[in-house]
Amino acid sequence: MQASLRRLLFATPLFMAALLATPAHAQSTASGSMAVNALVVNPLGLNVTRPLDFGRLLTSTSRTIAPAAATSGRFELVGEGGSAVTVTLSMPSQLSPTAGGANLPVGAWTYVASNSAALGETPVSFNAGATDNLAISFQAATGTTKIYFGIGATVTASAAQPSSAYTATGQITAAYADL
Repeated sequence: MQASLRRLLFATPLFMAALLATPAHAQSTASGSMAVNALVVNPLGLNVTRPLDFGRLLTSTSRTIAPAAATSGRFELVGEGGSAVTVTLSMPSQLSPTAGGANLPVGAWTYVASNSAALGETPVSFNAGATDNLAISFQAATGTTKIYFGIGATVTASAAQPSSAYTATGQITAAYADL
């Protein structure tokens, strides 16, 4: 009896280990669930509200327009709050006369970007004739909101500058950076 009891005590842990290692039911499939989400945002809009206007000036003079001045160029972006935006400014380095003659140089470009139409921030310089990318974010967390921009620069008329109206076109491009 001693031997059979020893065999039973020796076999019991082996039997229990085998029983625990074998699953009660063998599974041939598994399933789970996953959330599927999307966030639709308002389209980005760009509204030019005022052209940059240097007004009248004499030969051999220059005129500087600050970004928050009454004759500065103005535009606003309308978009989804909390979104990052990249704005590209490509402004001319000269204005062309409508009556022919020498071009009128324009430089010392500056801009101000703000969540307020008052544009009270410090002006930032950027390069004329080259594309400058600005990384900006809408401050409001959600919903449609605006970023206001003011553009300024300096024109310099030479002593021989012909009397004429002068024009050029700058290009502004904006895109959501996080889409």
